[in-house]
Amino acid sequence: MDQLNILDQKILNVLQNHTLEPYSKQAERLGISPQTMIRRVESLKKREILRFPIASFIPERLSLSRYGVMFSISSLHQFTLLQNALSEHKYIRAYNRFYGENFGIYAHFDLPPNTEAIFTKYLEYLLNEEYCDSYFIMKSMGYRLSQPEPPISYTSEPEKFDVISFWEKRLTKSTKLPRLPSAIDTNLIEPLHFMLLRDLTTSVRNGITIDIRSKQTELVKHYRDYYESLAKKIKLTDAEEASLYNLSAFFDTKNMPKNGNGKTIVSDAAKVEFGRKYYSLVFNNLITNPRWNFSRKLSEQHVTRAYFIENIPEQEKAQLFRFLNEEKIPFQTAFELFDKGIFLRLSMPPYYDSKINYLIWSSFKDYKIYSLDFFGKHGLYYTFEFNSYDWAKKGWRTDDEWMYESVIDRINDKLSNGTFGNYKRDQEAYLRKHIATNGNGNSNGNGVTATTTQPPPEVTIRGS
Repeated sequence: MDQLNILDQKILNVLQNHTLEPYSKQAERLGISPQTMIRRVESLKKREILRFPIASFIPERLSLSRYGVMFSISSLHQFTLLQNALSEHKYIRAYNRFYGENFGIYAHFDLPPNTEAIFTKYLEYLLNEEYCDSYFIMKSMGYRLSQPEPPISYTSEPEKFDVISFWEKRLTKSTKLPRLPSAIDTNLIEPLHFMLLRDLTTSVRNGITIDIRSKQTELVKHYRDYYESLAKKIKLTDAEEASLYNLSAFFDTKNMPKNGNGKTIVSDAAKVEFGRKYYSLVFNNLITNPRWNFSRKLSEQHVTRAYFIENIPEQEKAQLFRFLNEEKIPFQTAFELFDKGIFLRLSMPPYYDSKINYLIWSSFKDYKIYSLDFFGKHGLYYTFEFNSYDWAKKGWRTDDEWMYESVIDRINDKLSNGTFGNYKRDQEAYLRKHIATNGNGNSNGNGVTATTTQPPPEVTIRGS
């Protein structure tokens, strides 16, 4: 079986903590040569452990509000049904399966202003069609953080980190939340800004790779090629027409010839204007949390717990946010402050699992603990939906057809043409074939007998 050695694990850690650094600088941190660093990174990519660099964006800066929804289910086939239904919503951002006291899916949506009523109608549809048994919706207050496990690891010598004393530091923090930045003026936003936002927070495929680590020269070449491809199309969508107009205003005034191989030569003037007018606004104001996307099947040595804590005084919310942001707890951490409580996710060595659970239990009265499932399509992050913006009206699309009717139509189309599949039959077959006791009759301790097989096949969905 393919395994990660110690150097591979160190490389993954450095890539997560210093995503934007050149490989030469990352190699220096590890005490290896740049050639060794590049060779190891390429090996991790070839083994499909390391995928591509991505980043997140700040929805509030684009006048979007983040909503978290916890869907509870009671049967296994609902997982796949619900995932496929969620994937059709234009404003979905991410989801993960969870299990514990209840089983279900935790999803994020970034919604335009004054759309909670139409969004609730969509959630009620999922409930009435029995894609879920219940749902719980909450609105983010805009205070969130996400950070990787720091370079110092406590896995081999766990006693070196006193988690109890560390946890008590939260009580020394300020009881006031910091001020959040305001939304960007929509008059400053052009289609090229949103193209950049989409491409820097995901990875462009179809033989071309553009991501958060791409140089500005590479980006200009990429958008020049895209501009030329748009100009050759006969029929364009509204978003493509707006993009063509914006790109023509930039490129038609630039002298950017091609070399003998047909590659665009980016002039210094074009690069400077691109950086000043487009790249700096997106990178410095909209982008957050750059990181590498990687498979956890060989690199995961931790347990991941999600804590949803309700009925917390405002002062304690502020203290916990400042504590996690300032002290940098030595585990992979995600935090979100909602109107109805706090969501905290920690990925930690098993040694700390019971300690953290005891600390949460002794510190808060009203909480729930879940385990999150990130494997395969059990957890997905969706690309920025460029077409959700109406360039003619300079605002997000909030009409019933875009946010509800077209979503339901696509779900029904999948059901009618069999794309959703026969879930009862498929899942029962999966259970019979794969969920069985191992040779010693041992269970994995979660009430499901141990298996090393892959999860049941699922249809390809948007954002995968």
